[in-house]
Amino acid sequence: MSNTTGTILTAIIPVVFIVGAGYVLRKRGLVDAAAQNSLMRVVIWVLMPCLVLDRVPHNVALRSGWLAWLTPTAGFLAIAAGLVLAWLAAPLFGVRENTGRRTFAYCTSIPNYGYIALPLCELLLGRDAVAIMLLFNAGIEAAIWSAGLVVLTGRFETGAWRRLVNPMTVGSAVALALNKTGVAPLMPDWLCHTFAMLGACAIPFGILMVGMALPALMREFNWRADWRAAAGAVALRNVVVPAVMLAPVAAAAWVWIPELPRPLGPVLAIQAAMPAGIFPIVIAQHFGGDARMALRVSAWSSIAGVLTLPLWLNLVMEWVR
Repeated sequence: MSNTTGTILTAIIPVVFIVGAGYVLRKRGLVDAAAQNSLMRVVIWVLMPCLVLDRVPHNVALRSGWLAWLTPTAGFLAIAAGLVLAWLAAPLFGVRENTGRRTFAYCTSIPNYGYIALPLCELLLGRDAVAIMLLFNAGIEAAIWSAGLVVLTGRFETGAWRRLVNPMTVGSAVALALNKTGVAPLMPDWLCHTFAMLGACAIPFGILMVGMALPALMREFNWRADWRAAAGAVALRNVVVPAVMLAPVAAAAWVWIPELPRPLGPVLAIQAAMPAGIFPIVIAQHFGGDARMALRVSAWSSIAGVLTLPLWLNLVMEWVR
């Protein structure tokens, strides 16, 4: 087993066990639905913004103007490209019904960009790379609530921009301002330690929440239904979309921007390798999408990700470093 494979397994196995712990907590009734919802709000409104405010303000690489704007832009474009690709490809896999096609495109385009990708990023690339990924994720969040909702609902809502003002995007903007203005070194130590302590809880707590969400999602799931859509989700999210996401990095590395792969390429490689996320299932349910299709995409892509995630990372990590 290569050193890269061993490092990847070291990063993935704890995540699997923490997800399993969350599943057991919810399945045994040690955490009920009301508590689960309250805990998720703590993660979204407190822990994740604190993680951003801990990692981004002091990151030297982000003082480069081009990297500070290019990183969230890359996150937005990655989702936008996935939306277009999945929408066009859906009929090839028998997904032609309007609501099902919109949901298929939405859920296939969004990776598990947070609670699985972040611990992998920290172990594989180090603490500073997490700041880059958090900004990349801010771009993903913007795409999810703008272009993503247009695809999911089939209409443009004039007030949709308000959803872009969320704890992640606001925290990212504040953290970047602290970084770019040089105010970060003037922050008092007690405040930095507070952000660090709360931010350190964000990733493990978020992974626990993923496990807690599984029992309700899997209760009525039919594994054998609509196998063509399941195969399409795996083919697109686990194979085609990663290749499409990494193609611009390859082109930039060899033609246009030779320095791009050093700060951003490894982060993009990890996000490209991620299977479909779980959170889009909740969004699809809320906005009238096909909940069964959303669950089918996430479940089968995640199962296939057990194999494709290490393969992709093994393939590209040495190159992007």
